Amino acid sequence: MKTFAPTLTMRTVTAATAFALVACGPKPTPSIVPTLPGDGDQNVSKDPLPVAPPPTTPVAPVAQDLWTGRADMLAPPPAQPAARIALPPSQSFKLSNGLEVIVIASAKLPVVNMQLAIKAGRMHEPLARLGVADLTADMLLRGGTTKHDPQALARAIDFVGGTMGANAGYEASVLSCSVMAKNLGTCLQLLPEVAMKPAFASTEMAAVWQGKIAEVRNRLDDANQLAAAHVQNLLWGNDHVRGWIPAEPRIAAISRDDLIAWHKTWFVPNNAILVVSGDVKPAALKAELEKAFGGWKKAAVPPTPKYAQPELSGIRVRLVDKPGQTQTQIRVAQFGIAHDDPQFFDAMVWNYILGSGDFSSRLMNVVRVKGGKTYGANSALDRNLDRGSFVASTFTRNSEALATTKLLTDELATMAKDGPTAVEVEQATANIAGAYGVRFQSAADVGTAVLGASLHGFNTEYVASYAQNIAKVDAASAKTAASKIIDPRNYVVVMVGDAKDLEPQLKAAGWRYDKVSFAAPIGPELVVAPLIVDAKAAAAAKIMLDSALAAKGGEAKLRALKSLRMSAKGSTLIQGQSVAVELTRTLVMPDKMRIDAELNLGQKFVVAIGVDGNKGWNQEGANVSDMPAEALASVEFERWRDPELILLRHLEKGATMAPLSDDKIAGRGHAVVRLSSPMGVNVTLFIDRETKMVSRISFEEGGAISVDDFEDYKAINGIMVAHTRTSTAPNRTTKVKLTKIEFDPTIDPKAFAKPTK
Repeated sequence: MKTFAPTLTMRTVTAATAFALVACGPKPTPSIVPTLPGDGDQNVSKDPLPVAPPPTTPVAPVAQDLWTGRADMLAPPPAQPAARIALPPSQSFKLSNGLEVIVIASAKLPVVNMQLAIKAGRMHEPLARLGVADLTADMLLRGGTTKHDPQALARAIDFVGGTMGANAGYEASVLSCSVMAKNLGTCLQLLPEVAMKPAFASTEMAAVWQGKIAEVRNRLDDANQLAAAHVQNLLWGNDHVRGWIPAEPRIAAISRDDLIAWHKTWFVPNNAILVVSGDVKPAALKAELEKAFGGWKKAAVPPTPKYAQPELSGIRVRLVDKPGQTQTQIRVAQFGIAHDDPQFFDAMVWNYILGSGDFSSRLMNVVRVKGGKTYGANSALDRNLDRGSFVASTFTRNSEALATTKLLTDELATMAKDGPTAVEVEQATANIAGAYGVRFQSAADVGTAVLGASLHGFNTEYVASYAQNIAKVDAASAKTAASKIIDPRNYVVVMVGDAKDLEPQLKAAGWRYDKVSFAAPIGPELVVAPLIVDAKAAAAAKIMLDSALAAKGGEAKLRALKSLRMSAKGSTLIQGQSVAVELTRTLVMPDKMRIDAELNLGQKFVVAIGVDGNKGWNQEGANVSDMPAEALASVEFERWRDPELILLRHLEKGATMAPLSDDKIAGRGHAVVRLSSPMGVNVTLFIDRETKMVSRISFEEGGAISVDDFEDYKAINGIMVAHTRTSTAPNRTTKVKLTKIEFDPTIDPKAFAKPTK
């Protein structure tokens, strides 16, 4: 593991201590996410499969149904014909700025739900900014607006007992607001404000970024997620957006300016749909919406990116080696159909029979009941504007992986050849239509269904008649659709498990496969472009850095420093536990550094590092060891970015700098400048427009974002020094106050020598 030097703000503590850093938790579930009218089941392609161990022995099929022939059994009532959904009346209109509006008025409950969909999501992201849609959505609420900081925004919606949500999907990003009808004005104020004037407060960036990185890291520990990511990449390849899988370096490379640019490009009224459902008066609402969204200006919208449709030729198998895994996650995939395909309803029915119908499905029967291989199996069809994927999924113990995969592929081939039976179709259409009919329990449910349909070019009639269209499917049409969509000769297979158990099976069966490590990057390699700016922008950035350097104390004073020593006291909050800490940092220019940290863990625990030129050492408690080369490289970056000296770095030969968008910290305007380091790490400095003091330094290293904040500047020997310093890094926040500052103290050279045991 890479070891970093503990800085004055305790940015890093070696992993051997009792407070090793861990990844952040998952992001909260959005309050409302629009979904397309489905076949009555959950989207099993995204739900995790159970991970309980399967039975150790096959379950023998029952020879005879003991209930057959019983005359004393009550017969179930016959299925009723599929009914049309009685939706409340709706009106559609456009505002003067091009915003499309659908109003669904219903006074059954005194509530109102507003959902604003921006037609920009995962499918619109460039490879270089993979993850920007999701990060933008998370920051819309978390980062506040130009009128309400994040806390004020939360208080405003909480005050009326309402909820707000923001989420980015594959095709769109959705903002939502729900309140009691009497508080409609709150949504009319806050929803347009969040959509039009997000602040993307940098104070919240680190937490949001770390949450996304934690999601990516969690994939390595979750074989189900790992299999889902690999099968999409194997199916679609590295040249299609569906085959691109977000990774730590890509997320960490996205800046606040990227969020601002994404928002500016796609968040325009003529690229959006607003659905308002609940207890409203449409006639009065139109005027209110014109006023609320009146400041949102129409703009040109870029075309949706287009990608060549990949082709499948034969069977491709990818073995993802995860040593120690006792079960194997299995995916079999091929291309699906678009939502507007004429065979869409037929496909929903045969897929329900095949794998999305839970315990009634064929896959569940053949893999679990008859085969005794697993506790679960399913199949799922994407329902998108484009073709999407068709994926069959299951898991089993390693020894049964190949046999279970064959059961999946054989059942797919049977469905393609013979299709479903008339009895299966009758039962499936009744179940799908019945489940669909009970989905509409609230204003938000109706609005979600209508919004999802509208994003795909359908109207409310599509929602109302969905169950009836399902009921029109018969065995012949379902068989035709299955034979055209399922291809038993061309598909991809992914297995995530322990290769030592799986490879002998694959080799014995003569299957050709590619093997990759579970920790290997998925998809195209990230190429980080150097920071390149034009001369005019670089000159503007230099002017700001020069002014900050002058305010700090001037180039001459800082260059004259030969040594410095600073001590601080404070606390560090790690995994919810506050630990007292004392720090001393000693520098002798140009290449000597020592840092001592004393943690109060019930008893004193010492962590220290020392560096003298190209040699260094670590101390953790009583253990002292030489510092590895990779840690020395990190220490070099620590010296380079020292808060007292960093304003000299833009004057060094080869330095590259660029101005970014202004930001606000604690309500004060800040100029933002990005500065490249010789170590390949870009550092972002936030400079107070009035005082010219550096209030914040942020940077990304090793896939993690760190933010250091500086307050309470005081002059020491003509140099302005921040006496309060707060550091935020993955799952840790540290705050210290300086207790002693010494410029050019006499320091014994032996202080940097490795301690003797």
